[in-house]
Amino acid sequence: MNLRRIANLPVYIWAFIGLTLFSCNVTKNVPDGKYLLKSNTLHFKVDLPLTKKGELKSNIEKIIVQKPNSAFLGIPVKLIRYNTGYKKFSEDPQNYQIKNKTVEPPVIYDSTLKKRTALNIRSFLFNKGFFYATVTDTTILKNKRAYTTYNVDAGTNYLINKVTIDVDDKIAEKLVNESMDLTILAEGADFSYDLCEQEKSRITNLLRDYGFYNFTSDNVSFVLDTVNKQYFRDIENPFESAINFVAFQKNNKKPTLDINVVIRDNDGNAYKRYGIKRVRVMPDFQTGKDFRDPKMIQTTVDSVQFRYHNRYVHENVILQHMVVKPGRYYSQTEYDQTLSHMNDLGVFSSVRMTYRPDTTIDPYYGYWLNANLLMSPADKYNYNTSWELSNGTTYTAGTNLTLSLRNNNFGKGANLLTMSVTGGLESYFDSSDAPFFQHFKLLTKTVGANISLDLPKFLFPISHEKVSSANLPRTIVSVGANLLDRINYFRLLNVSTSFMYKWRETQTKTWEISPIFVNNITVSHITPTFQERLNSNSFLRNTYSTTLIEGENIAFTYSDKEKKHSLNYNYLRAGVEEAGGLLKTIGSALPLENVAQYLKFDLDAQHFFTYAHSTIATRFLAGVGIPYGKETSTLPYIKQYFVGGAYSLRGFRIRTLGPGSSYIPPSTIGTSVIDRTGDIKMEATTEYRFDIVKLFSGAIKMNGAAFADAGNIWLAEPSAGFPNGNFDLKYLGRDLAVDAGVGIRLDLSGFFIFRIDAAFPVKKPGGYFNSEEEATQNGYNFYGKGGWVLDKIDPASSEWRKKELVINFAIGYPF
Repeated sequence: MNLRRIANLPVYIWAFIGLTLFSCNVTKNVPDGKYLLKSNTLHFKVDLPLTKKGELKSNIEKIIVQKPNSAFLGIPVKLIRYNTGYKKFSEDPQNYQIKNKTVEPPVIYDSTLKKRTALNIRSFLFNKGFFYATVTDTTILKNKRAYTTYNVDAGTNYLINKVTIDVDDKIAEKLVNESMDLTILAEGADFSYDLCEQEKSRITNLLRDYGFYNFTSDNVSFVLDTVNKQYFRDIENPFESAINFVAFQKNNKKPTLDINVVIRDNDGNAYKRYGIKRVRVMPDFQTGKDFRDPKMIQTTVDSVQFRYHNRYVHENVILQHMVVKPGRYYSQTEYDQTLSHMNDLGVFSSVRMTYRPDTTIDPYYGYWLNANLLMSPADKYNYNTSWELSNGTTYTAGTNLTLSLRNNNFGKGANLLTMSVTGGLESYFDSSDAPFFQHFKLLTKTVGANISLDLPKFLFPISHEKVSSANLPRTIVSVGANLLDRINYFRLLNVSTSFMYKWRETQTKTWEISPIFVNNITVSHITPTFQERLNSNSFLRNTYSTTLIEGENIAFTYSDKEKKHSLNYNYLRAGVEEAGGLLKTIGSALPLENVAQYLKFDLDAQHFFTYAHSTIATRFLAGVGIPYGKETSTLPYIKQYFVGGAYSLRGFRIRTLGPGSSYIPPSTIGTSVIDRTGDIKMEATTEYRFDIVKLFSGAIKMNGAAFADAGNIWLAEPSAGFPNGNFDLKYLGRDLAVDAGVGIRLDLSGFFIFRIDAAFPVKKPGGYFNSEEEATQNGYNFYGKGGWVLDKIDPASSEWRKKELVINFAIGYPF
């Protein structure tokens, strides 16, 4: 690299070099005789699988008492900022920058804190069932820096051998024993006190679901017996016992323990079973005076009393989603479900339920509770405006404006009515000699109007009595019209309608079924120039044609994020869609033309490995559309796949890849193919997300990411217009595109995430050719041997950055 290219390095590279050099002098404000804590190193030894070992190690790192200054890419930026303003910060320790942790004073090594750390680690491992863990530490002091190393040997953890139950109430004992097939304390499992706490919660929730209103986790305790009978078969011979212990250790057999679950009534109230006597619902509750206000409207439906200021929502809507009912035993689960269902309706800003024992009934006739469901109405209307700016390969600048209005309680039935209008423009820059503002030529206009009605129940032909409210059934009906006007190309109008059922099977499983959807696509105003292109390319001709789509689809979603509390969780969505079968069956009786017939299969699989301050997010995305029938061999335009952009392969601009390794001759806007689409799609992404800095006491978090994406789109059948564009498994490696990049994310208290990703290609679709001429003759773009462009990556080159570096601005994570 010559001196001129070095001088032309981007500003951010010079800034990184400067920070690196500056970080070499971070100890200048450390007092004499003191040391800056530079690093903590943890050596952890444990006999566990790699993933479990990594999780344990990550948790241990969290409880190390004294930690070094935070760093970004190995550079202690906050410490450098503190040293830069040392005089100001040292004279004002309460400075707001120190309080908000945008700067950090040097962390001075304190040897006494190592003892607290060792105690924390041993206590943590003890709770995990490692009763004999050892912790040692060493510290190297050099050049006013301290480097601490912790050596942790967890030893052997205990396994659960046998679990017994000791309950001083016959009904509670029967219920607990009948539920032991669901126990958390499974025989042979690694013991930990966390499992005991989970079992305590399970037993508590079980008994509270059967009316034991006063029962709490304090009524449950555990007695552990760690004396392994296998070690001490002959208690009168200590030598045999010692020999047995050593033998078991050599054979990698772990010691076991027995657990006795003890359940006791500590105050005489734990085993009183309560029923629900009266339920009162107040949908527009204001203050406690509402209980006695004679002016309020009062009605009783199905033994449930309603009190209103104004009839805000129909009683039947609430009853269909309320699980707590009079005449049933108190249940913690039904209490939780009722609150959850009321919140899911979307018409209440706050929901709470209170219980009070009914003291008017003699205990001889049982114990009873009166329930009050108190709710406050949410705003009936929500307004939203969305404005976007963008750019792409096929256009220079684009803008889109969306206005939406939502009625949260349409017809007083908790029905969500959403109406939206949208409009957008895309333009390209003409490099002619015209005045500046005349350089921008209009390329695309879009306008649309959509309306949807989301009802909190199943409509015909499914009766709501046949569906439990716990499944959160919903019916969604939508209608819309959207116009896409590609200036100098064509005009496409899509009129759509759909009818969908949606419900939750379990906490982790959700289903969506649309028994019917219709899209009527009309393509008009095709220009002569574009028509010539269509005439020479059957794929494009079928893509941009008037089409009628009628079909049905089903989608299944599995997500254990909530169940696993966002720790090492999974997400899976699989969908199937069919179109044309019904219309073709009855088509002989109807004058129907250009009916689309296809099958589509889509899969989205994600897994997240979560750590203390980072997450590894992985995703595999695949889709295939199979056209069938005699009229067309191509998917309709709106059903085709594309890749690239902020939520796909981020090193490539949206709709600029594929299909396959097909060769697209270099051309100017006006004659090039507008969108690159296909019948088959495949993507894979791995992203490492990590914390950088918290601002304003954590209200704003700046996080970073490093990622790699791979994938492409293909045609289902060969096309003369796109040579090498069809899918063939043996050419998968040739056709795949690969990119890499880094990103910054600003997280505003979890409500809003602004994302900037910078990415560039490392492999482009193409075969192994020695020259561009050879590649072109064989129908390929030439990017390098095998398509790899690693040798062409040159961040110092402004030309490379202009052509290859793609900056994506987006809201939210890519997945």
